Amino acid sequence: MTQPEVPPRELVRISDPQAIRALAHEARLAVLEELFSAQTTRTATELATRCGLTPSAMSYHLRALEKYGFVERAASEGDGRERRWKAAGEDIVVKSFGESPAARYTFLDVQINAFRERIRKEMLRRDAEDASGHGPDEDRAPVLTTGLLFLDEDARQEFTDRMFALIEEFEKRAPQEQRSVDGERMYYMVSMVPDLADQPEKAD
Repeated sequence: MTQPEVPPRELVRISDPQAIRALAHEARLAVLEELFSAQTTRTATELATRCGLTPSAMSYHLRALEKYGFVERAASEGDGRERRWKAAGEDIVVKSFGESPAARYTFLDVQINAFRERIRKEMLRRDAEDASGHGPDEDRAPVLTTGLLFLDEDARQEFTDRMFALIEEFEKRAPQEQRSVDGERMYYMVSMVPDLADQPEKAD
């Protein structure tokens, strides 16, 4: 049986260093995660509630993200009293061409710091849960797991393809009602880096 052709993901490609620097803010990063993952619309008030900001402060950040093409104004819903926003695509590709990598490093720091804070809060929650005697009996998903794999080029490509295919499967599995502003969320961070210890350093 012929498999149906899967349409390519609509990517938002960012190479302007100023646009990359515009992402170096925790609230803006949270907005992008929310809109690109949910693939539905949100108001500034809904996003502000999630980020602990005022609606006016969130509107400022949304306009900045709109300026660089990350988000778009969406069609009004209901009585249309408040503007709605949506992601400008399905995924973001960030790459700075011919520029200092400083903007990308700043963006990376914001991402890592935000995830570090999520891990800290989850560890505190689990400690409190365990101390109260109401911790779950079953094994919980690890807060963080690291390891080392021995992979040649073919195995590395297979592992990467299967890992991202699994992520995409679960991204698409959630029905629209679960993508509401009150829907249950689980954050993840994936990083794969080669061992560079044995590689010679480049001369200046």
